[in-house]
Amino acid sequence: MKTKMTWKKILLLVLVVVAILLTYFLYPPAYPEITFPEGKKFAFTIVDDTDNATLANIKGIYDFLYEQGFRTTKTVWVFPTNDTSEWANLGASLEDSAYQAFVLDLQNKGFEIALHGARGGSSKRSEIITALEKYKETFGDYPKIHINHALNTDNLYWGRDKFSFAPFKYLYGGIFSNKEYYGHVPGSEYFWGDLAQQYITYVVNLSFFDINLLKINPSLPYHDPDKPYVRYWFHTSDGGYVTSFNELIKKKNIDRLEKEGGVCLVYTHLARDFYLNNTLDTTFKRQMEYLATKDGWFVPASVILDFLRLQPGDGKELSFREKVRLEILWLYEKILHGSS
Repeated sequence: MKTKMTWKKILLLVLVVVAILLTYFLYPPAYPEITFPEGKKFAFTIVDDTDNATLANIKGIYDFLYEQGFRTTKTVWVFPTNDTSEWANLGASLEDSAYQAFVLDLQNKGFEIALHGARGGSSKRSEIITALEKYKETFGDYPKIHINHALNTDNLYWGRDKFSFAPFKYLYGGIFSNKEYYGHVPGSEYFWGDLAQQYITYVVNLSFFDINLLKINPSLPYHDPDKPYVRYWFHTSDGGYVTSFNELIKKKNIDRLEKEGGVCLVYTHLARDFYLNNTLDTTFKRQMEYLATKDGWFVPASVILDFLRLQPGDGKELSFREKVRLEILWLYEKILHGSS
């Protein structure tokens, strides 16, 4: 006698299959135990996007970071914006002599200077070539780290092209944005992927709300053969603005990072309300001072990433399962909270 499949049974079967798939893809990877240089207990740094940055709104922050013993990563633009209609495109560039002197002083003090694109605003290949050479002329070498500026058409593997799993590409395009990016597309006037592959070691991909990135992906940094123009990808912890930054580095999270022996590379915009009326945000100041008392390794992002690449299993290619897991986690956070 045949059993009739009711809609309830079909729904139950679908839920079971979904649960099995989610368990398979979301099962956390093995957590590595790392011995950091100089016996440090964990690693922490800041990766600061240069959006709207000027001497007036960031110098005081970097003076404070230097005094507290932090050596972090700051991005720059080589050229001024060509699109002033967008707030995020505004800010000083290397063509401002006083600002360039400030950034060079940061480099001399041990901070890392990274690239946030040629400018705030889209740039064509010829302009990007000029920007890379100007960067090298200024700082002595090509940038080790590049971070896409969300508004730039010349971004590498951005928007839907962040994803390896095709359904997620369509999901992202349907919910968030269908904007196309061409930095990795040969034949486009915005293509510069071959230059990135030749000169740049690390590019940021996804940002998460967890303070310990090793819990998200213990194979940090990693290579993705589906995105061949980037040598290595890395993730960041999401502290995009002063409120989310302060939430991320609460005392209990710092203590957990130390206990877990983890790694935190915080993505943020230090020009966004961290320093107002010549005064540091009080919560930021207090929590960073507490962090400075810990036995952490407070060096620039590429120093940490170079070190992680020497660890077993790091700097390697991720499996399809591992990539899908990261994309599920990121989309979940993006839909719920708005992650980078």
